Amino acid sequence: MRVIDNNKIERIKKETKILIVEKGYHGASIAEIAKRANVSDGYLYRHYKNKSALVSDILEIQLEQFHDYIFKLLDDEKSVRTVLEGIIIFLFNLSKKEPYAIKFSHMLVYDHEFEYPKSRHDAINKLSKDILDLGKKTGEILQNNREIDIQLTILTIPVKFIEYSHKGYYEQMLTDKEEIERIIKLCMKALN
Repeated sequence: MRVIDNNKIERIKKETKILIVEKGYHGASIAEIAKRANVSDGYLYRHYKNKSALVSDILEIQLEQFHDYIFKLLDDEKSVRTVLEGIIIFLFNLSKKEPYAIKFSHMLVYDHEFEYPKSRHDAINKLSKDILDLGKKTGEILQNNREIDIQLTILTIPVKFIEYSHKGYYEQMLTDKEEIERIIKLCMKALN
């Protein structure tokens, strides 16, 4: 039995995310990922049967962590506003730790040729329903809103804000806390 070198696997995952962000899913190749991660193509293929399996595994893990965090927020919090604040703080922290992580998942979610993991599709639908139900119960969300409205508002607005800030589309004049508060207000206004 071969020993798995976790450092190599982490380098592979990191370089995959960065390369997908730089070149897109179709522009990234196993050969270039292996080269950037300083491993052989053969080593990479011992762990993943192809690029799709590698990218799907990385996306699955990243989104599962995010979704589990949101489910915990929903268990602990009693308002959509506090859940939303937790989501935005999570995204801000992730973007500081791994600036390419959010763009990686965002690019793949909206790539119509990439097969999004069904487990994550089901999780996001359940999260949206749970947030919608909570918001209708607390009166924070209008009754005519739908699950897709939750997804578009609560996930897209904070992610796009973070992406724009990384690209330098605006000069940040506020503290993170002030920016988070502005995003919360914008999202809540969109749903009410």
